[in-house]
Amino acid sequence: MAERVPIREGTFIESAKGGILLANRCKSCGQTFFPKSSICFNCFSEDMEEMELSRIGKLYSFATAYMPSVHFQPPYTVGMVEMPEGMRVFGPLKIQEGERERLRVGMEMEVIIEKLWEEGETEVIGYKFKPVIS
Repeated sequence: MAERVPIREGTFIESAKGGILLANRCKSCGQTFFPKSSICFNCFSEDMEEMELSRIGKLYSFATAYMPSVHFQPPYTVGMVEMPEGMRVFGPLKIQEGERERLRVGMEMEVIIEKLWEEGETEVIGYKFKPVIS
């Protein structure tokens, strides 16, 4: 079995409930940051507390790329998901064949954790968003 490494330490956890994104909040002014920051860019306080973001957000914007990137073959879709905590998170969208046309701004999206790509014997894992099917 390949070794699994996160794309960035401290950005997410895998739980029995599923993928959870880790953010932090300034104890002085309440500003929230994802990914986590060591200092508040709003009031410059260093008094930060870790928090878990909600697992469900709403699709704010999305785009499909038709040019290859270093790790993704086209077409692939990325998006901004607005989280209930008041921030927008950018990430790849996991959609099935034929689902791209059904994406709509405002639809609910769920955080999942899975392989993004392989580097030799190592799986690089990260978060993605997938449509919530009701």
